[in-house]
Amino acid sequence: MQFESFLKFFDTTEFSVEHPVSPEGYLFTYYPSEAPAALHYHNFLEIGYCERGTGIFIVDGEVIPFNDKCVSIIYDGQVHIAKSIQPEKSLWHFLYVDLNKLFLGPDLVRLKSLKSFRYQWYKFPNIIHFNDDPGLYHLTEKILDEAAQSKEGHLHALQGLVYALLIHHGRYMEERNLVISMSEQAHLLSELSDLLNFISSHYTEDLTVEQLCAAARMSKPTMQRKLIACTGFAPMQYVHHLRLNHATALLHDRAMPIAEVAAQAGYNSISSFNRKFIAKFGISPSQWRHLHSSGR
Repeated sequence: MQFESFLKFFDTTEFSVEHPVSPEGYLFTYYPSEAPAALHYHNFLEIGYCERGTGIFIVDGEVIPFNDKCVSIIYDGQVHIAKSIQPEKSLWHFLYVDLNKLFLGPDLVRLKSLKSFRYQWYKFPNIIHFNDDPGLYHLTEKILDEAAQSKEGHLHALQGLVYALLIHHGRYMEERNLVISMSEQAHLLSELSDLLNFISSHYTEDLTVEQLCAAARMSKPTMQRKLIACTGFAPMQYVHHLRLNHATALLHDRAMPIAEVAAQAGYNSISSFNRKFIAKFGISPSQWRHLHSSGR
């Protein structure tokens, strides 16, 4: 899958049959920036888990808040970015897996029967929180620990563990009704890459449709038509979609006043924030906090 206009294609790792995962011998620790550089994609499986922190993932245009312990599973070709949204950056660990090097022969044939090799045909969560599936969290921890320890037989252990992970994640996958083909979706993501990168970096700022048109280098009707086809949202709707999901992550912190949540999410008016939040989630920010926050 190619996205010619994306700023970065993260494929700096050399895999081999002897070394089908990266890193080996240590646990890779990553602190997502509050101002990430660009959307990107890989041609390998990326799995990881978050120990602490708050932020959002953007995966193929979908905005996914995370808070504290959770797992991420990103398939090859999925365009994504992670962003911390608190002063203290979130703490993640990641492992990259070349499935075509880890599994060979009959094992690879069996693996390719799983839904994960046809993930484009399904809808599924890329981020799964610990409270929703502690078993998946611990399985991901075990996979990264096996790679970090690299003890005798660790590749055989990783085969079994990764296979179990993909089966487990496949249980979340439900067939989707494709409005556009996968090739059309990939083409749209490529055409909209400049716009999506711009929005992901500036959505908490005051934005105008004219700025978005300039970032996209498209007319307003063309930009609107393409973004709706790709994400289901018109340009400013997509901005508010990002802001409101950002706000849900912030609301987990009970010490942060609602007015501060609104401001950090990009709203100068608390009334506007409340109105849009209720329109999207059906409840007020304070009600959402009461239902979802951990009480810290």
